[in-house]
Amino acid sequence: MDPSKSTSNSQANILPSTYDPTNIDSPGFDPETYVTKLLRESRLAQLIDKEQLLTKQIKTLDNEMQTLVYENYNKFISATDTIRQMKKDFKTMEDEMTRLISTMSTINSNNHQIHLTLDNRRQEIRKLTSIHVLLQKLQYLFQLPAKLKEYADDNQYDLAVNTYTKALKALQKYEHIPSFNHIQQTCKETMTNIRDELKSRIDQQQTSSSNVVKLLLQLGESSDYLAQQYLSQNKLRLEHPLELMKQQLIVVESQLGSLSSSVTISNVVAQQMHPMDILEFVDTSYNSYMKNLHEFVESYELLFIRNPSNIPSSPSIEDEYKERCKHYLENFLLELYSAYIKFIHDLFQSKYYGQDDDIQLYVRAIDRFLRRSSSDIYKYLFTQHALEKMRSMLDAFLKFAIECRLKFYHSRIDRHFHDQIIELRKSLTIIQTNEQIQSSSDHQPSQLNLSQCVDKMLKQLTNDIKSTFQNLSKFLDGTELVCYAGKKNVFMKQFATNHVWNGFFLTLLERLITYFEHEYTTASNHSTMIRHEQSSPPILLLILSKLILDFDSSSTPYLCTVFEEKFHFILENNQRSDNQKSGSSSFSIDRSKLIAVQKQFSVIAKQLLKQYICSQGFTLSQMLRKSIETRDWLNTVEPRHVRSVMKRIIEDLTQIDKQVKTLYNDQQSPAPLSSSYGRYYHRSNLVSGGARSSDGGRRTIIMPRSSALDRATSGGPGSSAGSTGNLQLNFHKVFNEKLDIFIDLQFQKTSILSSIIKLLLKTYLECIRLKTFSRYGLQQVQVDINYLYNYLWSFVNNDDRFITNLLEEIVSSTAMRCLDPVLMEASVITVICEGN
Repeated sequence: MDPSKSTSNSQANILPSTYDPTNIDSPGFDPETYVTKLLRESRLAQLIDKEQLLTKQIKTLDNEMQTLVYENYNKFISATDTIRQMKKDFKTMEDEMTRLISTMSTINSNNHQIHLTLDNRRQEIRKLTSIHVLLQKLQYLFQLPAKLKEYADDNQYDLAVNTYTKALKALQKYEHIPSFNHIQQTCKETMTNIRDELKSRIDQQQTSSSNVVKLLLQLGESSDYLAQQYLSQNKLRLEHPLELMKQQLIVVESQLGSLSSSVTISNVVAQQMHPMDILEFVDTSYNSYMKNLHEFVESYELLFIRNPSNIPSSPSIEDEYKERCKHYLENFLLELYSAYIKFIHDLFQSKYYGQDDDIQLYVRAIDRFLRRSSSDIYKYLFTQHALEKMRSMLDAFLKFAIECRLKFYHSRIDRHFHDQIIELRKSLTIIQTNEQIQSSSDHQPSQLNLSQCVDKMLKQLTNDIKSTFQNLSKFLDGTELVCYAGKKNVFMKQFATNHVWNGFFLTLLERLITYFEHEYTTASNHSTMIRHEQSSPPILLLILSKLILDFDSSSTPYLCTVFEEKFHFILENNQRSDNQKSGSSSFSIDRSKLIAVQKQFSVIAKQLLKQYICSQGFTLSQMLRKSIETRDWLNTVEPRHVRSVMKRIIEDLTQIDKQVKTLYNDQQSPAPLSSSYGRYYHRSNLVSGGARSSDGGRRTIIMPRSSALDRATSGGPGSSAGSTGNLQLNFHKVFNEKLDIFIDLQFQKTSILSSIIKLLLKTYLECIRLKTFSRYGLQQVQVDINYLYNYLWSFVNNDDRFITNLLEEIVSSTAMRCLDPVLMEASVITVICEGN
């Protein structure tokens, strides 16, 4: 290390910074040291820059010094002129003071001379003055009855009362003197007449002026009576602005009705009809109503509370009178404000202002009303009971305003959902019409993307609920909404729990459940009986069931997340105690009610699915039943083809399979089948005589059970062999598995198609039991049954055990009811089915 540098550093640490020789601003600045250090430590370019900087600073300091010199010179000249002027002014003041002193001495001498002159007669003058004043008073008292009578005749009651009030003390002081007593009695009679006249005006409500009440108070009338009369007479006047506002609201509602009925009206005219929004309407109505009310309260307080009583009484009695007057005023204000709040209720639930979609204005209007009410009305209430009553009225209004907004959102969501249902119904009707036209013209029928329909409805419903959450969160932005009672956290918790969660969300879900139950389901939760009569298209039931499932599985958790984010709540399965929640900034809500509602959604979805199965099964069953009932099975020719109704049933089932597969697809879909031949030859390795094939043990040709065949070949129905066969068949049915159409119904394509096929085949079996067949009739049923079997197994993903059992039972029942039971050979059945 350089020793010179270490030495300089040690010196810099020892000496204070104010005596640094290298600091230009320091008192110990040394130019040679500064230049030496600068030359040693800086380069040439830095030295040039430093020179320019110092030159610039020197010029700047010179300019500042010149400016200071100029300014100080001007101030010096101005001060010189001021001193010269002050010398001149002081000279004038000295002359004036001299004259004043001489004048004061003259006045003092004159005063002393007057005092000496009047000193001997002072007492006599004072006595004469007092006698003169007394004579004036006596003259005033003697003239008082005539003046009061004159004032009363001219209806100048205020002059009469004021005159009598001034003379009242003197009359009471000298009432023991007969002449003064007569004057007093005459004045009392006149004032009694005046008081009776003023009271009659008050009683007959001819006037509500505060001057009349003030005159009666000066005359000694009871303040209780006057206070009640004054309040009742001003009530109609104070309620008049409220009536005008009600009429204005009625006009707005009527204009809204004419506006909604007229389609061609322009936006300009609409704006002229409704110039005010809800916030402006609240401000205008409040100002017009409360202005008169404030003026009335001020006049009432001046008359009955602040005004001292003219009647001599003890302070306790006077305080009691004032307390009663305050009580009357409180009740009167609460009554008037209750009527005004009722009008505000009508405003917030009106068709125009209550249906306004601008939530920001809506919340600001509530906030403005609560804030102004808290600041204006509270200062006129004196007792705790009145304050609590007023606070409860405002709390009830806030709750009512929130419920009105919830009803608006409920109705809007219901309207959107119903519009989507109507649009979907129209689309289904158009598609159905087009299918009928195209099927008659041999064109490919049009299809409706069911999955897109469900997604569209689900998205609209979810977005409506989400936007409602966002709008309702605006209520927490209003300062007065959450702070006017001083309990912000309590309001936030109650609002989110009682209004948003329970009042809106859970109520909306329950409304949806009620809507589906009343409109689309006809069975209770404890019954499996479902009517097949249904005004709704079956495909609509299928779409709605899928919509409910998707809403329950995907939308509900998402909406719960949105609720937690917007309102800072946590949804839990079990409600925690307040001690557990005290450490967290968020509240928690028990979601057990939501779980119960979700269970109801699952039940409704299954009911809709059952309704769809019954509707589709009923349509197919009716077609099959009519084809069986209208055919003469005793005169049937030898079968050469499959009946057309069986082909139609397979076509309809294929269409149903496509519809269901769009919404409810299984985990593993069946292998695609290109044509009817492909279906048949998929099971080409068949063995005759009812044996099982190699593809999963499927029966090749459906044949009757041995018991039915034995009965059919043993003889007539009355033979012993026939009885034995019938008994065996009955035992077989007793121990056979019971067929339940909706047992273990799942939200899968296979389960839905299985239920429809069960219903169809069960109908087929019941229709067969009501007919009697010939040999060819039995063979025709054989052909139809085997044709159905060739196709039905594919709809249930190879789970055809119940199909085989039902088809065997149908053939067996047909053989039992055949007069000449001769079965068709399996090879012939195969050839006929292949040909169709």
